[in-house]
Amino acid sequence: MTIREEDIARINTVLDYHIGKDRVSLSRSEQTRLLMQRKRRFFFITAINVLALVFFGYWFFSGITELPAWIFWILAVVFALNLASVAWQKKQIDDAIEYLESDRSP
Repeated sequence: MTIREEDIARINTVLDYHIGKDRVSLSRSEQTRLLMQRKRRFFFITAINVLALVFFGYWFFSGITELPAWIFWILAVVFALNLASVAWQKKQIDDAIEYLESDRSP
């Protein structure tokens, strides 16, 4: 990723959100380590969402549950939106890590 000037403000916001406002007192390697921990946490969130979707899907399509079809599809949409949100946040963390590892970060 090439980091443009307009991306720096967005990345700084991501860093403030995930590390905290006092991040300037931390070294770049410490900030990167904290972001990597957050990134691993998103992996677990994704796995839980996929397992829940598979669980509900199996129950619905095998006829174990008597939920109406519209409730299943609402659940599926909510889980899909949640997965999209997690993927977007993970991409933001990846961009922030790349920024910290570049020569442009303070």
